[in-house]
Amino acid sequence: MIPSFLYLDRYRNEGTRVYSRHAGHTEAEPAYRPNSEVSSFDLPAFWIPRDELNIYLADPHAAQSRRYLPGDEALFCVHPQVLDSGGDDPYLRKALSFGGVKESIRVSPTSSTRTLYVREPGRAHALKVHFPFRVSRYGRRMRDEVVEQAINISRELQQGIGCFDSRFGFLREVLGVTYKDLDSGSKRGENWGYLVRDLEPFPAVLDRRPLVPGFSLYGRDFFEPEKPLFIFELIRGRDPLTSVLEQIMLPIIRHWVECFLRFGFLLEPHGQNALLEIGADGEVARIVYRDLNLGIDCRRRRDLRLPVDRSNTYNQMEGGDFNSITYDKFMGGHFFDRLVAALVEGMPGLNVEDFRGPCREEFARIFPEHRRYLPRTIQYFSEERDEFGKPLYEDTGQPPVWRP
Repeated sequence: MIPSFLYLDRYRNEGTRVYSRHAGHTEAEPAYRPNSEVSSFDLPAFWIPRDELNIYLADPHAAQSRRYLPGDEALFCVHPQVLDSGGDDPYLRKALSFGGVKESIRVSPTSSTRTLYVREPGRAHALKVHFPFRVSRYGRRMRDEVVEQAINISRELQQGIGCFDSRFGFLREVLGVTYKDLDSGSKRGENWGYLVRDLEPFPAVLDRRPLVPGFSLYGRDFFEPEKPLFIFELIRGRDPLTSVLEQIMLPIIRHWVECFLRFGFLLEPHGQNALLEIGADGEVARIVYRDLNLGIDCRRRRDLRLPVDRSNTYNQMEGGDFNSITYDKFMGGHFFDRLVAALVEGMPGLNVEDFRGPCREEFARIFPEHRRYLPRTIQYFSEERDEFGKPLYEDTGQPPVWRP
């Protein structure tokens, strides 16, 4: 029996945060961490007049609109750690200044810390909230342009879903709420808010299919670390090489390429964002992607004659460095390498190249013009940062192994 998605997301992740020397770092208080034994906590939410806020919509379910945007007010959700320690934040002060009725939404932390699963009856959804504390490399702020871009990408993917094969799905970002900017003279807006993420994979299917986060395939159980890795349960009775290639790796590569070629969007299919949807036969029916704060390759968008709004520069790229980071490092290094290492260790006779070779061939077949958009060597984050604390990029000098 497959454990619940929330259990897998929180507790089948042990030993996976080793992809960089920053990966295990968190400034989250213990109760708000994904592997906390605290099952849930209360998320404060304040009633704020809607004319004080920016509202972004991408086809939310009616129940979600009623919950967060009723009438002339909107709920403004604030992580309790922000409430406890952010007294000098102008947007928090502004929210508190209205003296509006405060609500509490029961939520559970997840693998991404700032994404919180709502524990209320009705349509399943999560809230991705402002969390300006460092997790891994940087603070997890939900600035206005971050929220707006995620909503725009979700809407565009939903409208263009026919471009993808039947093994592609995603979790829509359907509603965003941020404060209006109080400092129009700043170099970038620091006004912040939150996103509502629908947890019913899109496109909808009739049957209920369990979701398994990619890292749960090779992550240890927090409570029972001696349990067998989930990947061996998933492929039991099947040829491991064929199953993993055909059901996981090759579909993800096709989706990354299709998303780039059709939209100029850079999927980030590492073990946290790539979810396996398991069908009634026990096989992977779809790959469902979450977190649409994606990079955008402006060069590809212009080649496609798609709009490029340079007034919002969040994650908008003019070069191929981040393309390599998402494909070579997020997907290849952080996910595929870890999964293959577990398989090779547990199944004598397999080797890494058994998996890499077919992946390189498929990438070259479906993306023959790849050298126009990706660098010849692997790029990754540098230890240097820009004026806003965001890591810069550096050339590792290493040749790619999951593409030609």
